[in-house]
Amino acid sequence: MGTNRHLDILLVINEIAAADQEPVGVRHVCLACRIGLDAVGVAVYLVGAAQPLEVVGTAGDDMAELQVTMGEGPVAEAVRQNRPVFVSDLAGGWSTQRWPMFAPAAVAAGVAAVFVIPLTLGAIALGALEICRDVADPLSADELADALLFADTATTLLLGRSATLPALEAADLPHSEPDRRWAVVHQATGMVSVQLDTDLGEAFLRLRAHAYLSGSRLSEVAADVVARRLRFTPDTNHEKQR
Repeated sequence: MGTNRHLDILLVINEIAAADQEPVGVRHVCLACRIGLDAVGVAVYLVGAAQPLEVVGTAGDDMAELQVTMGEGPVAEAVRQNRPVFVSDLAGGWSTQRWPMFAPAAVAAGVAAVFVIPLTLGAIALGALEICRDVADPLSADELADALLFADTATTLLLGRSATLPALEAADLPHSEPDRRWAVVHQATGMVSVQLDTDLGEAFLRLRAHAYLSGSRLSEVAADVVARRLRFTPDTNHEKQR
């Protein structure tokens, strides 16, 4: 990095977006952050109405789906308390006590440390930037400075993002991972909302509960709903598999 870290970081983000031939987006921030901080995975979350945490960009190993499905972890805590949550050793007993479902699953997936920075607008947490590494060490002073700059850039992009996601037809879903995966989750949430005659928040909770209880990925359950292999009914606690 040069003397102006922010300009250096913006240059890297712009280069990644130019290589994709796309306008700069949150995903490009994630990609640049993963490279710059030697991370195995980076994700940006947005606090949403339909979902407690909406994933709007990822790069690398996807811990995002694990946290969203389990409903616990450092991201939820950082957003709820509107403060950074840095865990330099996720395998420690303290982490397991704090997140009994998430911590062991993340360690099993190869994540040793997680650093989460809330994305804020004044006193309000809009979302969070999550950085996952496979080495159980804290961030250095320079790495922390860069992480904060990546978080600021993601916040700027989120503030320019429409708060309402359009309904997507299956043919219009993105064809790349992980964008396609989360677009399917959005579409499935809307379908379950109609099936249950309930709001999007309740529909997402039912979708997430089914994934957790069945031991499936949230995106897999969502794909079954979109493909109409799985239907939720309001008059029973069970879902119908077709």
